[in-house]
Amino acid sequence: MSSLEFLNLETNSFTGPFPLAIFNLSSLMAIFITENHFSGTLPIDLCSHCPHLRILYISFNEFSGKLSSHFNHCTELLELSLSYNKFDGSITKGFESLEKLEVLYLGGNNLTGNIPPIISNLSMLQEFAIENNHIEGSIPSDLGYHQNLNLLFFLQNDLTGKIPQNIFNITSLQTLNLFGNSLSGNLPLGTWLSCSNLERLFLDSNKISGPIPSYLSNCSNLIRVEFSGNLLSGPIPRNMGNLKYLQLLNLGDNQLTDEPRDQEHSFLSSLTSCRVLEALSLWSNPLNIAIPDVIGNFSVSLELFIADHCQIKGQIPMGIGSLKNLNTLLLNGNSLTGTIPSTIGGLESLQRLYLDENKIEGFIPEQLCQIKNLGELSLSNNRISGYIPDCIGNLNLLQRLNLSSNQLSSSIPSNLWSIENLLFLDLSWNSLSGPVSPNLRNVDSKFSWIKGKTNFAHIYCSCHCITYNLCSTSHYAEKRSTIDVTAMKTILSPVLELGLRCSEELPDERLDIKDVVTQINKIKLAILGNRNNGV
Repeated sequence: MSSLEFLNLETNSFTGPFPLAIFNLSSLMAIFITENHFSGTLPIDLCSHCPHLRILYISFNEFSGKLSSHFNHCTELLELSLSYNKFDGSITKGFESLEKLEVLYLGGNNLTGNIPPIISNLSMLQEFAIENNHIEGSIPSDLGYHQNLNLLFFLQNDLTGKIPQNIFNITSLQTLNLFGNSLSGNLPLGTWLSCSNLERLFLDSNKISGPIPSYLSNCSNLIRVEFSGNLLSGPIPRNMGNLKYLQLLNLGDNQLTDEPRDQEHSFLSSLTSCRVLEALSLWSNPLNIAIPDVIGNFSVSLELFIADHCQIKGQIPMGIGSLKNLNTLLLNGNSLTGTIPSTIGGLESLQRLYLDENKIEGFIPEQLCQIKNLGELSLSNNRISGYIPDCIGNLNLLQRLNLSSNQLSSSIPSNLWSIENLLFLDLSWNSLSGPVSPNLRNVDSKFSWIKGKTNFAHIYCSCHCITYNLCSTSHYAEKRSTIDVTAMKTILSPVLELGLRCSEELPDERLDIKDVVTQINKIKLAILGNRNNGV
């Protein structure tokens, strides 16, 4: 062992203190012990007996203590990973002698204090990660002079202040992740800034304000841009479409708008030039735009389009049916009008469709039934009329169906009750009529994996929607502000008891549908009796 140069014990189940005698091997050059359960502290001056150590990876263990003078003699060290242990205290001057260091990972510990200036002296540093700690203060502007840096991971700390503008001038930088801090101020607006190699830019969940700078299009190699959860305002630059390698753009939860020009030339239209775009998230911005028909020219690789609560107006364009690989479409909470286009059936990969809380009219198109992978469908709180298509029952993967608060009439398709995977059904506040299927007791097979636990499947068919018309909602709506609490408890108690009797562990112990109707009629009589008493 005296000549050992390379030691790799990664990804095992070793426990207890790591034998410090290992660091007495003068020939040792590389140690890899990540993903174990080693504990204890590191030796002071751990390189005093192994001066040739170049690589030390001890991440994902249970080492603890403060990082002080452990690395004073590690002058040959190139890569140091101490991440995801239990180290605490501040980042000290103990790293200043690591002049050849290229990789420094300190994330996932309990480190506090500021990012020390000595980090700026590590001129060979290429990757620096201190994520998931309690680091405070501002980002040192001197970091911008590191022309070898290609990765900065500062996410999930307590950093404040502005982002130094010269960070965007590090020509070698490929990944900048500042997610989940309290950074504020505007992004640098100078057009002279260069970030030609930047691929991943994560600034989400901060307090950054002001506009998105137009020079961002100069970062021509950007793949992922995350700006959500800030205070950004102003129009979204239309030259974002110049980012030809862009795969993900998340601008959600800001105060962004569109330039007041022709809607057919909006920033959305410009994004059709991003031919590898996979995810576009714009949620909770006052965009006040219409979706252009050219959305059908979006990248064929687009899988996710989230634009809920964006003040989107106008109709859903016919071209949307061309997005063959789209699996999530969220347009809820807008001001969409018109009908659901028949081309919706072209979304053959769609799994989640949310169009609720709009002003959509017309019928539910039968073309929806062509989307065989659909698992969640919400059209609630619109002005949709007509009947529920029988073919809805053919959507075997459907788990969530919400058609509530519309103007639907006719009866509930009988095969809807046969959808094996259905967990949530809300048909309330419509004008549906006809019988409820007597086969409701047979829905238990899909819950066979739940033993001794409450069944959380929900079926909402408010009493005013069904033929039985067991209660008068108009009277309730008029009087609900003055309802007597004691009388209400008298009414609710038997309803809850009935619900429990319908939820017995064994299907044979539950009430069948006829007995349920009998019990509900009794509750109705109780309601009418209380009505005569002023409820």
